Amino acid sequence: MPTPKQFFGFEMGAEGKLAAFGPIKQYLSLLADGSPNLEYEVVGKTTEGEDFPVLRVSSPVNLSRLDHILDVNRRLADPAQMQREADRAGQSRDEYARNLAATSVPVYYIEAGIHSTEVGNTQALMDVAYRFATDRSAPIQNILDKMLILIVPSQNPDGHNKVIDYFNETAGTDFARVFPDLYQKYVGHDDNRDWFMFTQKETKIRVGLEQKYRPVVQHYMHWAGTNSPRIWSPPWDEPMSPTLDPLIIASSNSIGQAANRDLAAAGKTGAKTDDAYGIMWNADVMGYSTFQGTSTWLTEVAAVKDLAYTFTSDQVLNPSVATMRSPLPYDQKSWTLKQTVDYAKTALFSGLETVAGNPQQWLYNNTYLVNSHSETWAGGPYAYVISGNQRDPYAMYDLLRVLDFGKARIEQSTAAFTAGSTRYPRGSWILRTDQPMGRWIDQLLRIDEYPDSARKCDTCPLILPYSETTDNLGLLLGVDVDAIKDELTVGTRQVSGIEPVAPEFPRDPGRRGAYVLSPTSYGLGKVITVLEDANVPTFRAKARLAVLGRTLPPGAVLVPATPEVRRVLRTASAETGLPVYTVARIPKVKALKLKQTTRVGLVRGANNMPGGWLMWMFEQYGVDYQVVGADDYDGLAKKYDTIVLAPGVSTRTLTQGLDPARYPDRFHWARGVPDAPAKLAQFVKDGGNLVALGSASETARTALDLPLQNVTPTDRSTFTIPGALLKQRFNRQAPAAWGMPAEWPVWYNNDPAYRLTGTAQVAAAYPDTDGLLVSGYARGDSALKGATNVASFDVGKGHVTVAGGHITFRTWPRATWTVVTNAIYNGAAASLNPAQLQRSMQ
Repeated sequence: MPTPKQFFGFEMGAEGKLAAFGPIKQYLSLLADGSPNLEYEVVGKTTEGEDFPVLRVSSPVNLSRLDHILDVNRRLADPAQMQREADRAGQSRDEYARNLAATSVPVYYIEAGIHSTEVGNTQALMDVAYRFATDRSAPIQNILDKMLILIVPSQNPDGHNKVIDYFNETAGTDFARVFPDLYQKYVGHDDNRDWFMFTQKETKIRVGLEQKYRPVVQHYMHWAGTNSPRIWSPPWDEPMSPTLDPLIIASSNSIGQAANRDLAAAGKTGAKTDDAYGIMWNADVMGYSTFQGTSTWLTEVAAVKDLAYTFTSDQVLNPSVATMRSPLPYDQKSWTLKQTVDYAKTALFSGLETVAGNPQQWLYNNTYLVNSHSETWAGGPYAYVISGNQRDPYAMYDLLRVLDFGKARIEQSTAAFTAGSTRYPRGSWILRTDQPMGRWIDQLLRIDEYPDSARKCDTCPLILPYSETTDNLGLLLGVDVDAIKDELTVGTRQVSGIEPVAPEFPRDPGRRGAYVLSPTSYGLGKVITVLEDANVPTFRAKARLAVLGRTLPPGAVLVPATPEVRRVLRTASAETGLPVYTVARIPKVKALKLKQTTRVGLVRGANNMPGGWLMWMFEQYGVDYQVVGADDYDGLAKKYDTIVLAPGVSTRTLTQGLDPARYPDRFHWARGVPDAPAKLAQFVKDGGNLVALGSASETARTALDLPLQNVTPTDRSTFTIPGALLKQRFNRQAPAAWGMPAEWPVWYNNDPAYRLTGTAQVAAAYPDTDGLLVSGYARGDSALKGATNVASFDVGKGHVTVAGGHITFRTWPRATWTVVTNAIYNGAAASLNPAQLQRSMQ
């Protein structure tokens, strides 16, 4: 078997050299063909159709009994099954679990390439794989005998292709060497922020591996900035989520400390622990598997210059001083790619040796004990109940889909019941927390109260998390979820394979009637685009409608009663769970007529993750969109009816963008256009519709001289709300807020908030009261009292809607996707009086 140098033509870590993903796949497959210790498997396809390979590593004996190992580990993680088996064996459950664990080995999961510009770790894994294939030393044989290792060489193969292919393409040129755009098609660097919503293909593959293999340890191999410690490992910084099993955290910290010791023993200076990466608060970055018994640990190796070239400073690089957290400081002014590879390998083998030293105890603790603890855990409520009567049935489906994908045990009541003081109808959903995934359920459904104890000492500053401060799924999606403290007694059936419930479809209302849909679901956006695709004339009522004994709020969708429309709506209703109503006569009401096809332009700029997430949402909802390029600004009105400015799009993004002299032609779409703000303003004045989200609201404000003043304080010592849910009041008469509840929390992350200085229609505002926080953390939130969040303006012949808050953040706050749908379609629509509506629908 060839060494990496023989196969790739250079050593891993060689200056200016990086192995591409195609040869990496070939090499790993070659090693597996030649070694009984390795098995290579492609377990799925990525977003852009690339292979997603994994490498199984263990002794031939363990690999031959893979099914047995996975079966035992699955059973160990199921407390109820363990009890049944122990009873049949006449043993205590703990004793039986220990004996069963002795017949298996733990799984150890290693993952690189999560962030595709952090290139050194995947390169290091080539050396690791070769060593496991050829090294017959006692330490390696002990690791192979004592565990099953699962290696994911790249969690984002598409990004590996983009980054390395671009790096190799630009060698010997004057172009910048680092890929300038999103290296995952939609989410870029946010690909490890998707670990509780499960939107991307790579996430779903990853979680499938976690569920199948149930690793006791996951090692995430990352890079950090060039001025970071040469390598960082746990112990983790504060805060710690109260939903986490202490055993998981203690075990993670112990691996990190052992790695720090072994790095020092190997003479690798500049290793550091603690005081960083407080990722153990939110489900998005701590990961799903943490809740099924996996101790996650992280290595963050300092990066080099332009991915593969020595980084040099005029000072000794960090950490340069001996402390309790970095006892062997670094003493050089340079740092090479070869060092990143060597440090990564030393830490990796340290973790493996730690677990190989007592494998059955790791298996017993993390797979059996952690899941057993969930039965008696008293940190959360007894259960969460989701009433079967929700204002948005599609949101309820979205929430249950996430929980079902995560293997939560979901029950549905077979009769009406009372819990607390609330009466719940038959068909309501129950999620008890005394189940193996009970802590995960609590993590996603609890109201987050950020701990004041997240400090180094009583008088030390509060430590804020690495990520956001809440991930409350019910509030994000717009679903009413109730925490039930006391035990429930109710008949239920267990449910899996969640699908939307198709409502009963109404009778044909006749040619003088119409079909009607409520505006109260964010799933309505899917129905609107389906109607567009079918060339169905679509209208929205400006006033409330009385329909079959119920009153629908302003914004109800009206469509003609034709056989083709009936066919289209029947399918859309079944796919979304949204009910369709009828009226015998076309209502005499003012309305909007939506364009037959609303052509949407998305301004995102290069490497803009919020814009990438919007692309994903647009495609899920069937929005007819294109990304606006630099060449489009001379004819915006000819191409687009609505233009959306993604959060993060600044005036600088528009006017400067990417320097075309530094990037190949295919990236020139993202170059700056000096008069882009003026051309956007003219687009609106000539009748176009502009929607600006999050920080891009400031870009729209300055380009169009909107009568707004940003009142968000900039002093973070007195004001910071780093990703939380705040109270919001909606003006449901405003078209931008049609279908929203009168009050519902919105996402906020130190975003713009406004005081009006002129005429506008306010669609959403923060209440003029103290205590705006609903879930998460907020300091100084009183500064937002009464501030406007969403407002619409008529400018010339056109229309503008701004949302200061990042209401589309990573697709999480889908309750406010309704606002986005409204702004895109209503703002480009034509107003009709009642007589015009009658004529248009007949």
